[in-house]
Amino acid sequence: MAVVPVAVVRVAVVGLGHVARHVHLPLLADLNQHFRITALCDSVPGYAADLAHRLGIAESGVFTDAQSMFERGEFDAVLLLTSGSHAALAAEALKRGYAVFCEKPLAHTPEEAALVAGAGAGARAGERLMLGYMKQYGPNVAEAIDSLDPATVRHIDISVLHPPEDFPPIDWTPVAAPPPTHLGARAHWEYRAMLDSVCHDVALIRLLAGVAELDVDSAASWGARGEEPGSLEFSGPLPHGRYSVRWHFLPDYLDYEESVHVQTETDTHYLTFGNPYFFSAKSSFERELLAFHALVTAGTAPLSGIAEGTADIRTALNVLRALGGAT
Repeated sequence: MAVVPVAVVRVAVVGLGHVARHVHLPLLADLNQHFRITALCDSVPGYAADLAHRLGIAESGVFTDAQSMFERGEFDAVLLLTSGSHAALAAEALKRGYAVFCEKPLAHTPEEAALVAGAGAGARAGERLMLGYMKQYGPNVAEAIDSLDPATVRHIDISVLHPPEDFPPIDWTPVAAPPPTHLGARAHWEYRAMLDSVCHDVALIRLLAGVAELDVDSAASWGARGEEPGSLEFSGPLPHGRYSVRWHFLPDYLDYEESVHVQTETDTHYLTFGNPYFFSAKSSFERELLAFHALVTAGTAPLSGIAEGTADIRTALNVLRALGGAT
């Protein structure tokens, strides 16, 4: 039987911070039968040039602003790994016809998300963007999905113990960035926690329960200290049961721990997640990138795209409303 060659997708990477250096760039290099990095972009002078030298990327593929990179082209897809809202960059990339892998959050507001959805009239933008919700692609999640019927889900309970992010040591010292100015709903730490972290758990519930969006009917928060977040709890209905989420930021806790308990009419499924940045082969990050390759080369729909990212923003606003916060 003839072996069908796998299309190599040329990718440009925007944002070269911790997650790019520890996760996506090493994986893209390892998955060289599927991807070839042709351009790097970071606003910090020297970041892109340093990595380009290490990865053997030509100087012509080094940029400090994404607009110049988009104009040059010579790639098929873009990985947006910057922090904050990705709406403006995602919309621009989609307008130019690129497929987009977009780290969370898609946007900071529903209005921003709508701009992404409308990018490139007639170009089916919603079918060309994948959100970086890597936990949805975890092997344990795939196994659970294969064995449960969403119609039988009685309850989904998620508990997250979240210390400050911890990365494996590498030969790199990041430049300290000034703290961002948060406006509107993002002035509430609970909303920022929802969009920047808890969105992963919302995405898991959507997938496991087979729903497009979560309603919220109860929420509480406590324990915040200064600029640090505290504990956040919220819950709501599912088609045949309920869900609950408890998320705790713990500055002095040893390591990240997450447990997901899915109770159906006949079975109990326990899923656990540790520090995502210490991973092995066939990890959720690798499976996620392979899913992005399938989107670019075969049009395979991602588990979460623009519609799902927009729904998760609405869920975050609903949590804030349940807390009594202004939106």
